[in-house]
Amino acid sequence: MTKITKKLNITVLTSLIAVSAALSAPQVLAEKQRKGGKQGYSAEQKFNRIDVDQSGEITLAEMTDPIAAKAEKKLTRKDTDQDTVLSLEEFSQGKHGNAIDLSLIADEIVLCVSDLKAETGDENIIVPSADSFLSKAERFNTIDADASGSIDLSELEAAMETKATSVFDMMDTDDSSSVNLDEFTAASESKKATKKAVRQCIQELTDED
Repeated sequence: MTKITKKLNITVLTSLIAVSAALSAPQVLAEKQRKGGKQGYSAEQKFNRIDVDQSGEITLAEMTDPIAAKAEKKLTRKDTDQDTVLSLEEFSQGKHGNAIDLSLIADEIVLCVSDLKAETGDENIIVPSADSFLSKAERFNTIDADASGSIDLSELEAAMETKATSVFDMMDTDDSSSVNLDEFTAASESKKATKKAVRQCIQELTDED
């Protein structure tokens, strides 16, 4: 994989961060309370959960094999009218259903994160692209490959597999076709730092409105 391709795959990491970063402070507190104040798994614990064969290396297959079951579970959960496909309304439902449309302030977020990285000198912060902050409708249309106006199971699986593959490629910094604990931990630290920066910028930008 070329360095250019890896830079493009960074968009995937930041897009994963964008949705959770859109939560307001009260929503974040409520979510922590809902989970009973439990701390999240460590990077090593997460790594070991993905490393099914306990080889000390995560393969692409270990990241993509569970996708079929996850996609089916997600579709079943959101498919409220049980017609086996997701409409835009069903797709948009969820714990972040009332989050603000970050696409409206995408450019401002990018500039803010860039400034924050320069100010703090934190190299773990990844400056996202504006494409990381698509609206729900834009995300829906991206997954709806046949432009049918609904998302079926195969389209959902394909989107989830594409995302998992891109995340894997981004983590595999030595192009070894596997991800070791050091690479996984580094990616986790980048995700954590970037998520914090994006959330701070969104809070500052929305407070100004």
